Amino acid sequence: MKKYLLLTSVFFFSLQSHTLVFSQTKEPLKKEHKGFTLWLDCETQHGALAFYYALGKDRGNLDLKSRPYRFDPKIPTSCQPQTWRSYNTTTVNPSEGTWDRGQLVPSNHMDANRSTLKESYYLSNTLPLNSIFNQPGGAWYKTVLITECYRDITRLKIWGGVIWGKNEDNDFFTVTHGIKTPDFLWKLIYREDKKEYVAWIFPNHWSTKDTKMDDYLIALDKLKAAVDFIPELPAAILSGKGVTVSSASWPVEQSEKTLSCEGRSTSID
Repeated sequence: MKKYLLLTSVFFFSLQSHTLVFSQTKEPLKKEHKGFTLWLDCETQHGALAFYYALGKDRGNLDLKSRPYRFDPKIPTSCQPQTWRSYNTTTVNPSEGTWDRGQLVPSNHMDANRSTLKESYYLSNTLPLNSIFNQPGGAWYKTVLITECYRDITRLKIWGGVIWGKNEDNDFFTVTHGIKTPDFLWKLIYREDKKEYVAWIFPNHWSTKDTKMDDYLIALDKLKAAVDFIPELPAAILSGKGVTVSSASWPVEQSEKTLSCEGRSTSID
């Protein structure tokens, strides 16, 4: 635990604690889905490197329950986890989180039609995420709520991906699934109305909770220095001209299934 807290505190000032996200010799495979795009490492890590999607107002509410995960039949199996099984393991302390089949692009953002919803349940859109980080109360889950609320205010564009890192203590699934556990995940959300973005790099760890969102904020120049592969950011964001970076995570409040942000309310369903 001390080692991981130390990594968190010095991460934004030193990159010595992890390797770059993308070290294979071939370009990542780009897979265009109807609702989102994935970039996949088919050579070394056998999982998604990065993702992108855009959202407008929420006009869909398909049932998310009991959806089976499947292999994407249109990409090689070497580009996705090697089994459909979940990331259950008995080798962890439950108080420090178990491991979820975490979605990079959440199904709740793809529930406008059956095609996009089905694609969000492809195994290529999943990686092992710590359950406390991934579920309610965790920072990764909070980014999903932020996106869900602010999409009803303005059109959003979302990029994200992984930093595999060198921590072997969480690599429980290299034999069973043929995939390492990413040590960090990053996400950038851009709102078109204010031409503003908010970005984070999160440790994939039980301590990464939504009460500490601002501890993981990062500006684009530092994000680019930390991540070797960032897909297709627009020139305006890359240049920083006319674009501002948020100094705090965009606030959102939740009351049962209602989200509130900037004086507006929306349903979490």
